[in-house]
Amino acid sequence: MINGQLPVIITVFVSAALYYAAFGLHFLKSKTGTLLARVVWGAAFAANTGVVVCNWLVNGYVPFVSMYQVLTFLAFCFLPIFLYISFMYKGGWMARYFCIASAICMTGVGVMSAKSGLELIWHFPPALQSVWFVPHILCYMISYSLCTVAFILTVISFFDRNNIQRLDGGAYNLVCTAFPFMSCGMFFGAIWANAVWGNFWSWDVKENWSLITWLFFMLYLHFRRHQSLRKWSKLFLALGFVGVVFTMLFVNVIGSGSQHAYSS
Repeated sequence: MINGQLPVIITVFVSAALYYAAFGLHFLKSKTGTLLARVVWGAAFAANTGVVVCNWLVNGYVPFVSMYQVLTFLAFCFLPIFLYISFMYKGGWMARYFCIASAICMTGVGVMSAKSGLELIWHFPPALQSVWFVPHILCYMISYSLCTVAFILTVISFFDRNNIQRLDGGAYNLVCTAFPFMSCGMFFGAIWANAVWGNFWSWDVKENWSLITWLFFMLYLHFRRHQSLRKWSKLFLALGFVGVVFTMLFVNVIGSGSQHAYSS
């Protein structure tokens, strides 16, 4: 084990455990329970931030290169995005779902780290050394965070029929917020690809899945706005989330000869 790995791995698991604790505490229907949940969530976020900052300082660049770095930053995104959603849509009731999403991401990071060790230092490939690197990845991280919570709300809506209208409305607001970021991420990626590889689109596996994901969420938004088609909208949201999983993990875990495989 590389010197310095163990404290980082421990911090990852501590952060995941605190996220799970905050998720559970949000079910306590009292002001004290809510306050305690927010305090624990803040502690989890602080630990998560510590790992992100460590990655940044050790590598000397924004930590978006490896899957470990990306998942850690994805977990980090949920709290700031929740604060925005809470303010814009009075979405404070979604707090528990943002917590569990962060917990799952950090658990994935912890399992990856414990299973195969943790490469703290990653070389920065020449293809990534572009002004479009940060905006491209950041837009996708924001959109994927929102779409993940939207999917969770959609799954819950099948079991909680009493709150189905609120759950469906919340999922719709999240996707409406996510879709422009997803579109910008694809646009920035095309400009970046043209600068690095000489063309805007190469039908690469990861590019194809990002397009499929974008189309599924576009169909969700269209179907959701038409009363006669609304009953099918959840199908496209679910398929869109499957697309998110494939786009993020397929190239990196399964392998496909993609030009994007450098981030595995």
